[in-house]
Amino acid sequence: MSHHRINHRIIPSKFGDVVLVWREEELGPKILGLTLPQAGIGMEENLVSDHPLDVIEHLCEQIGRYLDGEAVEYPVDHLDSTRCSEFQWRVLMVERTIPRGCVCSYGQLAAMVGNPKAARAVGSALARNPFPIIIPCHRTVRNDGSLGGFGGGLAMKRAFLEMEGVVFDERDRVGPEFFWPQVE
Repeated sequence: MSHHRINHRIIPSKFGDVVLVWREEELGPKILGLTLPQAGIGMEENLVSDHPLDVIEHLCEQIGRYLDGEAVEYPVDHLDSTRCSEFQWRVLMVERTIPRGCVCSYGQLAAMVGNPKAARAVGSALARNPFPIIIPCHRTVRNDGSLGGFGGGLAMKRAFLEMEGVVFDERDRVGPEFFWPQVE
């Protein structure tokens, strides 16, 4: 088995430095994770910096554009799904379908992955999301519209949601009109 170097790219943003981590493989790069500012993961000191590939360059550009407020869609074909359990990967793949400017509750997301009683497990799966921003785990909130948790901190979660057009009420909660899918 060949040894694959771990590479990283720092993406400066108004939130602080975001770090994209990937590994070179025969079929192209595999994204290992994205570290948000304040996330406390501390991976940077163990990384080798390398010239980014076109795929990485494009992804970094997209992340930078998102952090500047633009609507961006990310492909997932270069994400390393082996970093996730089967359940977590299912949660992340459903999470990425939540439209920009909308939120979903942990319970709604649990129902969408086929296990309506697994709201806490969904929260845990999102808390361990190795690909924040690419998989927009900030779009899931508590049933009452309060934020819940986020690896980059609640201020960043709120800033991301507001940047996407989500409005908070006087109690700092997301209104029901922003929940997706709308229940009749």
